[in-house]
Amino acid sequence: MKDENLTSSLCLYKHRQYLDHVKILHTGAILVGKNIAIDGYAEVQVRVVTHAHLDHVVGLSDSIKSSKKIVGTPITLDLLEILGYVERELAPLYRLKKTPLDYYTPLKVGDDTLTLLNADHIPGSSQVLIELGDPKIRVGYTGDFKLTSKTDIIESPNVLIIESTYGNPLYRRRFKDVVNQVLVDLVLEGLYRYKRVYVYAYHGKIQEVMGILREGGISAPFVLPDKVYRATKYLEERYGFKYGPYYRDDEVATSKNGLVVFRHFNHARNRKLDGTSLHIVLTGRYTQDPYLKVDDYTYVVSLSDHADFEDLIRYIEKSNPQLVIIDGSRPGEAEALRNALTEKGFCSIVLPEEDLPR
Repeated sequence: MKDENLTSSLCLYKHRQYLDHVKILHTGAILVGKNIAIDGYAEVQVRVVTHAHLDHVVGLSDSIKSSKKIVGTPITLDLLEILGYVERELAPLYRLKKTPLDYYTPLKVGDDTLTLLNADHIPGSSQVLIELGDPKIRVGYTGDFKLTSKTDIIESPNVLIIESTYGNPLYRRRFKDVVNQVLVDLVLEGLYRYKRVYVYAYHGKIQEVMGILREGGISAPFVLPDKVYRATKYLEERYGFKYGPYYRDDEVATSKNGLVVFRHFNHARNRKLDGTSLHIVLTGRYTQDPYLKVDDYTYVVSLSDHADFEDLIRYIEKSNPQLVIIDGSRPGEAEALRNALTEKGFCSIVLPEEDLPR
């Protein structure tokens, strides 16, 4: 253990210069250089939003007021408005400052260059590669990601900033390759028995699940809350996604194939266990099995949009950074991931941290 601590201190001392140009605030803002803040507020020229989830839009209103540009993929920037993350009175200013950026299209920010890459997390989600002009440093930020064939790997950066949602070595999803089919089978069973299945999930996850069910051969119409309906319709009309048929929940919908009714995750506690429907609650939390039956009419299914421990390690090994900074500002297992990386010989640190090695 003493040898590992000494090695860790020496590697951090060697790469200390990078920590002068990369910071993580307790608010969740990732600061790179002097001009760019990602997924949190700071008074700089550019605010990047990697995806439309609540913990990554923190301080957006303040960023709209103070930053010159709000950068994200076109889908992410549109979803921020549709899902209500942009305050109504700030909408005109937001539309003036928003800067849609397609994957792989570089954007100059002073002497620096910013590029978005695919994270395959939710629709429109991105990673960020920033190449500082002075000094010459390449900084990659994964944000939240899944490791799939669609996921870009930020190769050989000087610094890689990575999430740690499942950073504990215990969090290995042995069933991650079969959980989609498990979900499809449960929905099919519910439609056969009750003709109505309720699915409870967060924004972004709902669209992912609709895609999984359609790919799994389920043709029953979806019934969506108004906000989700508008986001889904926009994704179809503007970006070519295919989710139909679906209805808004205030429309009268019937189907001989039954109905799949989507509700926000927070509504699951108010579900009616009256024997007329099957209820499926989707969680991103780690579980030993792909699903858990909690009562006669309810299953909890572990369907995560995040890389598990093995995928986090695999990504870092493929990326091969000089220094790994683990985002400790958001819920996760940052210290456990740092310990695992130290054992594998990677130079890593958790930020924010009060007492950095001097």
